[in-house]
Amino acid sequence: MDIKIHHSWSISSKLWLAITVLILAVLGGLGLAITWLFGDFYLQQKLDSLGTEAAEISAQLATVPSWSARLKLLETFKLTSGTQLVLLDPKGNILVISDTNTSQGPRSTIDGYLKGSGGALFGGWSRNLRPSDFFAEEYLVRVLTGQTIKIKAFPVDGGGQTMLLAATPVGTKPVQGVVLLGSSPIPIQESIATFRWLILYASLIAVFLAAVVSLFFARQVTRPLALMQRGATRMAKGNFLPIQGVTSDDELGELAEALNSMGESLENHMEWLSQEKNLLQGIVEGISDAVVMLSSDGIILYANDTAKALWQENETELQERKAQIINFLQTMNRPNTEVEKFAMLTLGLQVLQVVMAPMSEEEGIRGHVAVLHDVTASLRSEKARREFLASVTHELRTPLHLIQGYLEAIQDDVIPENQRGEYVELVLDEAKRLARLVTDLQDINWLERGQSLQRVSLDLDSFMTDIEQRFQGRAQELGIKFEVSKGSGELFADPDRLLQVFMNLLDNAMGHTPRGKSVRVLIMDDESQVRLAIQDEGEGIPKEALPFIFDRFFRVNKARSRKDGGMGLGLAIVRQIVEAHGGTIKVESDMGKGTIFWITLPRMVVCPITL
Repeated sequence: MDIKIHHSWSISSKLWLAITVLILAVLGGLGLAITWLFGDFYLQQKLDSLGTEAAEISAQLATVPSWSARLKLLETFKLTSGTQLVLLDPKGNILVISDTNTSQGPRSTIDGYLKGSGGALFGGWSRNLRPSDFFAEEYLVRVLTGQTIKIKAFPVDGGGQTMLLAATPVGTKPVQGVVLLGSSPIPIQESIATFRWLILYASLIAVFLAAVVSLFFARQVTRPLALMQRGATRMAKGNFLPIQGVTSDDELGELAEALNSMGESLENHMEWLSQEKNLLQGIVEGISDAVVMLSSDGIILYANDTAKALWQENETELQERKAQIINFLQTMNRPNTEVEKFAMLTLGLQVLQVVMAPMSEEEGIRGHVAVLHDVTASLRSEKARREFLASVTHELRTPLHLIQGYLEAIQDDVIPENQRGEYVELVLDEAKRLARLVTDLQDINWLERGQSLQRVSLDLDSFMTDIEQRFQGRAQELGIKFEVSKGSGELFADPDRLLQVFMNLLDNAMGHTPRGKSVRVLIMDDESQVRLAIQDEGEGIPKEALPFIFDRFFRVNKARSRKDGGMGLGLAIVRQIVEAHGGTIKVESDMGKGTIFWITLPRMVVCPITL
């Protein structure tokens, strides 16, 4: 994870830095300009001096007709300190070399030509560069035409050294020779460098003094602003203490007084708003219904805790519910009317009654407030009550009609004497079915009224053996493999009710398992609880029927259940018995692969549990 650190500069720092940079730029620019102008001035002055001196020498040499007299005349010349003189003939041959740095006078020996004299041995000794080493043929051509040149030249054969040159012709039409004066720019450059260091030191001292003064000035100017900034920050965080320390009578002092006055007003207003908000929030949060506030664009501005419970963000399915609810509310919000709207929203098995009212202001409708009331329980209760009455009426009516019809037929002698025994058996079967229905209804009523279970210490090994013995015979009749795991330890439970659970589940399992398949009772236990599983290899239960499998009078296959005498109460009784023991029951099923019921029961109960 990349962490970005943002450094903020204060006004004092910015002001101080701006003044310092301005002074530094002015002094630096001025120093650079002075040093460069000073250097160019002295270099140009030196070149002009060399040109003047070369012109004077060439003028005096031109008045002498012979070279011998000219050489004697050269001995009388006194050159400027650090200047070298080289006398060339029109072909570029060196005639005389004179150097103010040596005690020897002018040498008249011809010792080289242009372009080839740099670094050569002279008299067996290595020599330094001299003006002729910097004088190229192109310069000679220009001088022979009568021009005087003044240049800063580099060696003819390359190199990093430079020399100031001045060359003038001796005589005119034709030119009899060339006077070449050279001087090293190093002394001038050293003087310029010294001057630049002096300028730099002076500039640094000036910048340091200016930075100290500007820092003091910037802090004095920005101190009231810093105090007001900290005070404004406190006000933004809810601390409305007055700003202290600003005593000036200028605009900054007036601004501090205005901020203090605004802070006092904000504190009073915020206190009033907080009271109003707490009152309104207490009312809204205390409502058991979901309250959602929408803007005019359909964006959620507020939702109370009940509304947030409808779409907890940490679950994907509830995210889909939130999107469905928001889309529904935005659809209701589209017509821009000031009339309350009513609608019903169905979310799976949950039904919400939605009432939406507009929030009107002077500028128009600001948004809408929607109240979502969960009517699922009332609708489900009413539906369950109607279905229960209809189911009980239907289950009672069918056997009663059969009993009534058979008895009336026997009474009216419609049935022959030899067949009356068979019909009496049918009447007896329907009466037994009525008795079972009444017994199941009594069990449900007994469990719902909160009757205490008769709990005892139950040995799991003996109990599982009893289960195996009870159902092994029926399994053999149906051609089903019946397997029961061995238990261990004890379970604190009501043995009769627990046996009723296994009887209902195993009856269903064997009734829906084809011949040759298996029904198993598995047990997985630990120190605190026992987990039981009743597994069959029947046709399975459809996925859409699993949520209702424990409802009263619910039957997956109504035709088969009525044929087999089932009334849809067995699994409802099983769930109530398991929950009365403090346990849970779940079902898993795949069509064509079978069904498995998972029962989890605690081994011990700290206190008696009643329904």
